[in-house]
Amino acid sequence: MQYSKLNIKKLFSSSLRLGVSAVVLSVVAMSAFAQKETPPAGGQPKPFVFPKQETYTLGNGMKVTLVQYGSVPKVAMQAVVRAGSLNERSDQRWISDMVATLLKEGTTNKTAEQIALETAEMGGSIFTSAGTDKTTIGGEVLSEFDSRFLTLLADVLTNPRFAPEDVEKVRANKLRELTISRAAPGSIAWEKFRSVVFAGHAYSSIYPTEAGLKSYTLQDIRTFYFNQFGAARTHLYVAGQFDAAKVKTAIEKAFGKWKKGPDPIRNVPKISAKRSFDLIDRPGSPQSTIYLGMPAMSPSDPDYIKFTVLDSLLGSSFGSRITSNIRENKGYTYSPNSFIWHRYNTGYWVENADVTTEHTGASIKEILFEIDRLKNEPPSAAELQGIKNYLVGIYVLNNSTRSGVIGQLENANYNELPSDYISSYIQKLSAVTPADVTAMAKKYLVQEKMSVVVVGDKAKIEEQLKPYSK
Repeated sequence: MQYSKLNIKKLFSSSLRLGVSAVVLSVVAMSAFAQKETPPAGGQPKPFVFPKQETYTLGNGMKVTLVQYGSVPKVAMQAVVRAGSLNERSDQRWISDMVATLLKEGTTNKTAEQIALETAEMGGSIFTSAGTDKTTIGGEVLSEFDSRFLTLLADVLTNPRFAPEDVEKVRANKLRELTISRAAPGSIAWEKFRSVVFAGHAYSSIYPTEAGLKSYTLQDIRTFYFNQFGAARTHLYVAGQFDAAKVKTAIEKAFGKWKKGPDPIRNVPKISAKRSFDLIDRPGSPQSTIYLGMPAMSPSDPDYIKFTVLDSLLGSSFGSRITSNIRENKGYTYSPNSFIWHRYNTGYWVENADVTTEHTGASIKEILFEIDRLKNEPPSAAELQGIKNYLVGIYVLNNSTRSGVIGQLENANYNELPSDYISSYIQKLSAVTPADVTAMAKKYLVQEKMSVVVVGDKAKIEEQLKPYSK
């Protein structure tokens, strides 16, 4: 899609002027880059100004961050609790996800229907989600209901009902979800990949067994919640237009008496750094699913921003080299992708693709070819500038919404990043050179440390994969 300068200015004029000039430059470059046109010469991005925050701690240990943001009369709130699959027993996978889902199913004061109706009356919605290291409860409403929504949010988080009938309803949904995941080749490959590179750690296991999921009792649910949730593990973020004095009073009233609970835990895995290969047979499959990766780093590492540029140039952007090679030039796959899977002080670079069965081995060959090419030949200044402009645009876009602002702050807090990390990100990204990219490829994309997982028709692809199975 082509954008005129006028339309681009209109698109971003309402977002607190968060790097508008950088966005204009980046969106134009991104559009051209995706279409294989020569990107425009990049200018020097202006300093990125992130909204000011006020952070303080309640007497029970709960942290609060307030951010006045934007001109639209809406406010977003998210309570992030450091409790997720990292905190689960190995025989209780998904119990954190069940707890998160059940929080919305009613409190000791309100039914699920009443919660949904009340948030709708406030012009918004409420959500819950669970991940590896956290559970998030949040939503957005009109600014005039800031204090009222805080009260509701606190009720959902601190007074769960956990009714037996709700547990059974959530369990039934999770069993269906498990069945679907177990049948998907991407899920099969990703689970095996994680089990190899994070062996022995909570990150190594993604799915429960069906028998295990059926065995979770109401008491198991309650035990996980009461043992893992509490004020000391919670950080509340409020971003948007709101009455700060009124909101502070509401926060103290709603959360001030919540139990302190346990302190957050850190459990950094010792990741696999040796060559491995696994082939999972899926007879009759018309495609093969490939997961290939090497140890990388987390955002707290000094190399992270440089490596992010490498990742985008090599595999994660639509105009990346691997995408151009095996998608556009050779037609082996439709949507290859790379990403940096990271958690606190740990990370892994991963390339994944669903490729035609007859080109499974050839696809791996071309992926490795692009990795080696990047090690030996620095990217041109024009190619690198196009990627950097694209990343600048994505970064500013990610910071142009209330929930995006919260996401940036939460990421910085979780990874214990320096106070200037967010505001200096664009400048550091823009300073990355072709030599930096080549240095990152040589340092991290080491084939001797590479793990490969392939799911496909073994009878048809095993011979193709012999060069990579050693």
